[in-house]
Amino acid sequence: MGGFALHDADKSFLRVLDERTFEELDIAKEIEWPTITENEIQDRSKADVFSKGIVLLQTTWFIIQCVSRLTAKLAVTELEVVTLAFALLNAITYWLWWDKPSDVRRSVPVYLKTLGLSSNSKVSKARQQRDTGRSSPSSVVAFHKDSFSRRRDKHGHVLAILYSVLWVPIKLVFGPLYIMIDQEEIPDDDLTRVPTFYSPIEKKQLPVFIPSTWTMICVIALFGAIHFIPWPSPFPTAAEKWLWRVSTILIAGGPLLLLLLIALADCFSNSFLAVIFQNPVFSIIFIILLIATYIFSRIILLFLPLILLRSLPPSALLKLKWSEFFPHL
Repeated sequence: MGGFALHDADKSFLRVLDERTFEELDIAKEIEWPTITENEIQDRSKADVFSKGIVLLQTTWFIIQCVSRLTAKLAVTELEVVTLAFALLNAITYWLWWDKPSDVRRSVPVYLKTLGLSSNSKVSKARQQRDTGRSSPSSVVAFHKDSFSRRRDKHGHVLAILYSVLWVPIKLVFGPLYIMIDQEEIPDDDLTRVPTFYSPIEKKQLPVFIPSTWTMICVIALFGAIHFIPWPSPFPTAAEKWLWRVSTILIAGGPLLLLLLIALADCFSNSFLAVIFQNPVFSIIFIILLIATYIFSRIILLFLPLILLRSLPPSALLKLKWSEFFPHL
C-alpha cells in the first residue's frame, strides 16, 4: 500500500521501512515522526463503499441462489460449487479489506534528523545501495545478471543454468509465501517497495498462536470444505468421483494437518516431531510437497467441473421457484 519510506534529511529517498527498522530508528530518536491523519489514509483509497457494495451484493446473491437450490433439493453442479467457494472467499476478503486503502501510488515520507551516517546498519546499507544504483528496477535486473555471471564462473555453465531454470522459478513462486508466513523484515533484494505479501509477525508469540494464522487456516479449510457438497452426488465414472473426493480432502485437510503438526512440535519440544521440524531441509521439503499437493489438487478441482458438464443430472437444468420460499412473489 505504499508503506512508510525513509528519506535523508535532504529529502533523498533511501528505502521503505519495515516495522522493526521503524521502531529501532524511533527509539534511537533518529527520525522525525510522520504526521498522517485518518482522513488522509481514507483519501488514499480509490475503491469506495458503493463499488465494494455492488461486488458484495452480487456475491451474496449467488451464495443465496446456491443455498436455496440445496434447500429445494435441486442439483448444484460441481462448477457452481467451485464458484460458490470462490464467492465465499471473495466475500471474506472484501470484509477484511473493507477499510484497506487501494491503488496507493505514494508512500508516507519519514525523514532522518541529520545528514550524517545513521547508527542503523540497514540505513547505511540503503545509502550504499542508493549510491551504487541498486535500488532502481533496471539496476536490479543488472544485479541478477551479475549474479548469474558469478555463479557461472564459480560453478560452471551447467549448475548456473540449472540454478536459473529450477531454483529461480521456485523462489519466485514460493518466495512471496515465505515472506507472508515468516519474513520479519523486508528483503534486501529491492528496498524500493513493500512486497505484496509482506506480513510482519509478532515474534513474542509462536506463529500457531497468532490469531491471524488461525483465521487464515480456517478460511482455507472452509474454502476446501465447500467442495464436500457434491460428495454424495452421482459422478459419470468412479475415477472422476474419487479424483474429486481425494482432491477435496487434500485441500481441506492439508492446511489443518500442517497447523496440527507445527502445534505439536511447538508444544512438545523434545518430541520426534520437534526434532524433524527443526531440521530446515526436512521442513522445506515437507512444506514444498504439501504446497505442491495443494496446487495439484486445486488444478484438478478447476478442470474437473468443466469436464463433468458433459453429464448433468436432470434437476440441474430446473429453475429455482422462488414462490416456494416466498409465497407472495
